[in-house]
Amino acid sequence: MTGGDELKINDDASSPIDPSLRRDCLRLFEACLAQIRSGLPPGPSLLMSREWEFALMSLCERLTADGRGMQAPTEDELVTMQFIVAANFRDAKDGLRTLRHWLKGAEEVILCDPYLLQYKPTGMFSDVEAYAKAIADLIPKSAKKVDLYSNSYSQKVRPAVLQGLKEGRNVRHFSSDQLHDRFLLKNGTEGKVLGTSLGGFGRKFFAVVDLDPTDVVEVIDQLRALCPNPLFHRR
Repeated sequence: MTGGDELKINDDASSPIDPSLRRDCLRLFEACLAQIRSGLPPGPSLLMSREWEFALMSLCERLTADGRGMQAPTEDELVTMQFIVAANFRDAKDGLRTLRHWLKGAEEVILCDPYLLQYKPTGMFSDVEAYAKAIADLIPKSAKKVDLYSNSYSQKVRPAVLQGLKEGRNVRHFSSDQLHDRFLLKNGTEGKVLGTSLGGFGRKFFAVVDLDPTDVVEVIDQLRALCPNPLFHRR
């Protein structure tokens, strides 16, 4: 996650800025700074997404409400970015660690990533085995049901990934060329949108966005409609 000292704001005693609003604004500003410093064009799958739009709208509404002394939306009404991962390997490792912590104790995991079963060498993953191990480490041992969705696969990568996941699990692999965004879902009720493929961790700046529970259900329904039958199923 991007670091840096907290922005110094001279709060007026009569209208102090809400701590959660300060935090979320800082996250957005850090995301913009990370994009500028990376020298890379914005990623359209994130910046043009509905979740990103809702995050910006929510912050605008909260800033307006705070300035007028109005009651800001409650936490349950907000859709905000959970964290930012900068284009470096230290932040990428922190991002994976955060996701592992979030998945801890999950019984069912769905990972949708069009390029999940493809591989290119990076500073994060020096070979296919290191990449497969990172995926296996991401999924907790408590998860006895794991569904993977991709739009293609490598004959070398898929066996390595599935081998790392198979022990004591019901693992299925689905495929469709209609997949675009990346989703990580747990227990059918919670989910996140990932701004890049797992293989892209450390290469580009991206954000992770929380999904509303109703959107989690919609994503699962869409995945099942696109991919009704698994290419691979091992119990």
